[in-house]
Amino acid sequence: MVDVPTAKRALAALARGERAGDREVVRRASAATEDVAHAAAFVETVGLDRLREAVRDASDRRMRRRGARALAEFERFRRAAHGDGDGRPRDGSDRARGTDIRPDRQGRDT
Repeated sequence: MVDVPTAKRALAALARGERAGDREVVRRASAATEDVAHAAAFVETVGLDRLREAVRDASDRRMRRRGARALAEFERFRRAAHGDGDGRPRDGSDRARGTDIRPDRQGRDT
């Protein structure tokens, strides 16, 4: 038996020019940004190109914004994984070398 609400949503999406599944792609991408492991799985199984297509083709402004936020988050994950743009990971240890961080020494130039 056909699920009537699902069929109506699919027909409405087709009428708006959306491909089947665009809304689901955006929903999954948005949910995946909550966890790095889920984000990696999304990139491997669906891909950012598919997400970009879903965002580009979205006629619903809220869906487009939600997808754009997810894309921005995936780009932030990518930058964090690669460092400051030169491909080298940054862990912050090079900036703090030789700094005394004991509570009684904070704020003093030693």
